[in-house]
Amino acid sequence: LEPNLLEEGLLLHVGERMLAGDHLYSDIVLVTGPVPYVMVAGIFSVFGSTIEVARIGVAILQGLACASVYNLARRSDAGPWAHASAASIAFAPVLLFPLLTIAFYTTIATSLAFIAAGLALRGVRSNGWAFAAGVAIALTALSKQTVGALLAIGLVATIAACAPARERLRRTLVLC
Repeated sequence: LEPNLLEEGLLLHVGERMLAGDHLYSDIVLVTGPVPYVMVAGIFSVFGSTIEVARIGVAILQGLACASVYNLARRSDAGPWAHASAASIAFAPVLLFPLLTIAFYTTIATSLAFIAAGLALRGVRSNGWAFAAGVAIALTALSKQTVGALLAIGLVATIAACAPARERLRRTLVLC
């Protein structure tokens, strides 16, 4: 049986094993997507393998999620509530401690989902942003499959419904 996936040490251990040459799903048997492990291994390869480095990586991802939520709210004319929206994401790790403070696949998927939503909003008007949103959706799905699947359904529908009429099909296909 696989160890408890809520154990942050598992993700860090797998990242270290990947740096040592082990491969996911052949040398290391896991039932979750590869993105969190590859992300941690990549961060470790650049900055060294410590728990602090992994948590800083999560904090940076959380910061990008905050910026995405702020952008979503600002572009929807939320006025000063745009700041409150971003603040709610910024304070989520404190309120939901320890879940959003650790290197954990749900933590990473949550941040990637907010980033994907922010990119998709820009993708309504731009093929490049639509493509970036599709990549973020795929990364989310490869972190936590259920979140990625629901995100894909919602954001594909959003692009299809909100893109300019003459660009809807193209933007939706670019996102996909």
